[in-house]
Amino acid sequence: MVVVFALGVTKHRLDTRTNRETQLEVSVRILVSFSCMEYFRRMRLPEYMDTIRAVIVSVQEHGSACVAFVESIPSYNDLINHNGPLHLQKVEYMWSADEVQTARIIFYMRVIPTCVDRLPPSVFKKVVAPIMFLYMGHPNGKVARYSHSVFVAFVSSGKDPRISWDYTIRGRASGVGAIVRHLPAGSPAIFYCIHSLVEKATSLSNSVSSHDSDLWKNWEGELEPSKKVLDLLLRLLALVDIQVLPSLMKLLAQLIVRLPVSGRDILLNQLYQQIADSDDVIRKPALVSWLQSLLYLSSQDTDKRKPKLVCGLNKLEQN
Repeated sequence: MVVVFALGVTKHRLDTRTNRETQLEVSVRILVSFSCMEYFRRMRLPEYMDTIRAVIVSVQEHGSACVAFVESIPSYNDLINHNGPLHLQKVEYMWSADEVQTARIIFYMRVIPTCVDRLPPSVFKKVVAPIMFLYMGHPNGKVARYSHSVFVAFVSSGKDPRISWDYTIRGRASGVGAIVRHLPAGSPAIFYCIHSLVEKATSLSNSVSSHDSDLWKNWEGELEPSKKVLDLLLRLLALVDIQVLPSLMKLLAQLIVRLPVSGRDILLNQLYQQIADSDDVIRKPALVSWLQSLLYLSSQDTDKRKPKLVCGLNKLEQN
């Protein structure tokens, strides 16, 4: 009944006889209402689809309507904290187990990409980003993918690259891969993220004493945050486009050669294994040459030999 009524409203209120402000207000109200009843929808009625199409077309063409719809989404605090009846507040609440709430957020995540071009970056960062990041960690993979799709849509719109950094630094490798593949070649957002990641890894590494060789050999304890960022940077060697790869290799080399010998050797071995396992015939030759240069630079301040790596590099060049 709600859907049929909403369709009737769109036919009578979204025509040329109604002023634009009223049309937008009605459209936003219908979308918000549909989000509230999303959990109870068990079939995709033709009336439902007709109504959704009509109101989305109306909303996505006007920035004020997009903002009004997005700002109607429950806040981050409301999502993670239970605000129900007092007699239920004694029960431990888990946001990811709330199926009614999750269904409503999925509705928003499906609609937001259609109007993300009209959203000011400040609104996206303040309202959408916290919830998007929260639901990226949802145990249901389908729900998490909706959140990733929202971010891909935002990045594709070419807006604030700083949010790309927020996303990347969280270390969601699968999500980072999706973002990198959707960004245009040589995107400034990728360069910004890489520079920020290298700066963060450098800062974290510099905060740990270089004299604790056992710590650097294992990359544990205080070095664990730095290692996570470095692992993400190494992963990006296989993901970024060819235009960005030289910059990434240069920044990584500058970072690696400044590390203590014991920590550096671990990363060089990890790099060797990663390059050896690569099937990318386009970037592999460049990576092999780059790793050779890294080994040479590393050998300048240590007498330690790396016969296994050097021998392996010769084989890599032939593959």
